[in-house]
Amino acid sequence: MAAAAGRALERIEGKVNIYENMKTVFFGLSLGSVLVLAAIGLAITFGVMGVINMAHGELIMLGAYTTYTMQQLMPNYVGASLLLSIPMAFLVSAAVGILIERLVIRHLYGRPLETLLATFGISLILQQTVRSIYSPLNRSVESPSWLSGSWEINSILSLTYNRLYIILFCLVVFFILLMIMKKTTLGLNVRAVSQNRSMARAMGIRADRVDILTFGLGSGIAGIAGVALSQITNVGPNLGQAYIIDSFMVVVFGGVGNLWGTLIGGFTLGVANKFMEPWAGAVMAKILVLIFIILFIQKRPRGLFPQKGRAAEA
Repeated sequence: MAAAAGRALERIEGKVNIYENMKTVFFGLSLGSVLVLAAIGLAITFGVMGVINMAHGELIMLGAYTTYTMQQLMPNYVGASLLLSIPMAFLVSAAVGILIERLVIRHLYGRPLETLLATFGISLILQQTVRSIYSPLNRSVESPSWLSGSWEINSILSLTYNRLYIILFCLVVFFILLMIMKKTTLGLNVRAVSQNRSMARAMGIRADRVDILTFGLGSGIAGIAGVALSQITNVGPNLGQAYIIDSFMVVVFGGVGNLWGTLIGGFTLGVANKFMEPWAGAVMAKILVLIFIILFIQKRPRGLFPQKGRAAEA
């Protein structure tokens, strides 16, 4: 009897461990989805234009504040305001991104250090502008009823709806962007410019126009990431700073300019982070992930999925 009870207890503990690991994977995928949404716009601009945009986090922040503003304008329609925030956040962040590209970045192509410093200054300006308009205090965005609660599979495993929807939202945004890059004229031009800018110009592609549209598209997707972030954290002026370094890590790890690399890299880092947090702590887990990426880049400087083309080989 004692042996049978011991074996039954071991089976129960084994199932509990499996469900706990499934929960950790779920939280890792939700974190990875946030990283993918934050990084995918950066993957486009960094991959095509070679611009180190330190203001990318503030474009995410603008998307989150757009969500907050829409909810203030439509306080009795929380679900509708959230859905309308998606195109509005895209337009607001895209417009600001295009403005940054036209006024500053277009004069600094081929000078990465100056671009980094200039966009860092822009990030400070955007943060202070938001503080002046909304105050330095964090704001909370109410979640609609269909994003509240959790899906209880059993007494151990339950999946929160807001994180589940963020995973689905991330995949929808990713595949829409993938279709744009693969099936449209803009996507063809973007791929041509990213692989060989000089040859693309020789073929009659207006590289300057591609730069504007690419930067606007990447910035708009950053705004959409802000909509998702507003559902899992408070909205504040420093929101973007928490994700800019992680976004660069995802882009470099996955392969600069490669959308599939960004997706796989974001999910991989998110899951790895969540598995390390219980025994290493949140801060140490991020440090270990950073060390891993540094060591990985030493072996594969072009990331998991290196960019193809003559420009990549140069």
